[in-house]
Amino acid sequence: MSKVVSLKEAIGEIKDGDVILTGGIVEDRRPVAAAMEVVRQGKKNLVLIGTCSLCDDIMVGGGCVAAYRGTYTSNGAFGISPNFKRKAEEGSIICDDIGHIDYSIGVMAGMAGVPFIASKTCIGTDVLNPAYDNLGGARSVARNPEVLPKKKYVLMEDPFFDMGTVQLIPAIKLDVCICHVQMVGEEGTVRIDGSLTFDHFAALSARKVIVTAEQVVPESYIRQDPNRNCIPCTSVDMVVELPWGAHPGQVYNFYDMDIPFLQEYAKSCATQEGFDKWAAEWIFNENGHDDYINKLGASRLQKLRAVPPYGYVPRKKGGVK
Repeated sequence: MSKVVSLKEAIGEIKDGDVILTGGIVEDRRPVAAAMEVVRQGKKNLVLIGTCSLCDDIMVGGGCVAAYRGTYTSNGAFGISPNFKRKAEEGSIICDDIGHIDYSIGVMAGMAGVPFIASKTCIGTDVLNPAYDNLGGARSVARNPEVLPKKKYVLMEDPFFDMGTVQLIPAIKLDVCICHVQMVGEEGTVRIDGSLTFDHFAALSARKVIVTAEQVVPESYIRQDPNRNCIPCTSVDMVVELPWGAHPGQVYNFYDMDIPFLQEYAKSCATQEGFDKWAAEWIFNENGHDDYINKLGASRLQKLRAVPPYGYVPRKKGGVK
């Protein structure tokens, strides 16, 4: 049965206070168009999990996010995520740091259905400093507090190999996972070219999975080569065909990042007034993503199309094309 819906319908399934994770990493395969729709629909009190880059920063600037549990906040080479930075400094968003590797294996534990996993990577760091433990704040704003762990970590002595103190990391569980991918079958089978990042773990850790894609194809086609597929249709709830859905980021084999756009975003969103003006121009339009793409224009988008066999647009030394 087809799971193809509109972007508006898919994002409409997200509830205020949901714990959500957005797929991809830095500016690669980030569900930017989905994040813009979250802002258009005025979602509130979301708890973000993972890594905060452009799509997450857009939701923060739009007033949709109450808490963030993650590993870093950066729009790649374009600086710290400006909206998140500003709100963190103001104290208007709850921040609870978790280790990068701990995040990775925490999502893996969620996928495997186990309650926790052990690590030593954050021992001796301020990630485990009780003074910076803001998990309780995140739980207080979540619609379903039980999705988040009751404790940030537990320390214990290794009972198996006498390796000393280890940190028990709770599994990462989610209300919603949103991924943007290259190709998905109409029934939800996902194919990702290049790095999977943590999408294939997060999709199996979430109660609801929304997949936006550059292409939606018949299931009969995508299943002809099952070794290239990474998320089963049984784990996906909704599918949205959304060409250019990660712009101004990149999608391997489809298009490269739009550097001038990312530079302008970083400059514009240094203040809330700047973000509001940027959002009025790029987010709040009558026909959503279609108007966004039309405003960018065919000529600009054509220059971003990936060049075979690279999968992106090659640049000369210094970043100049």
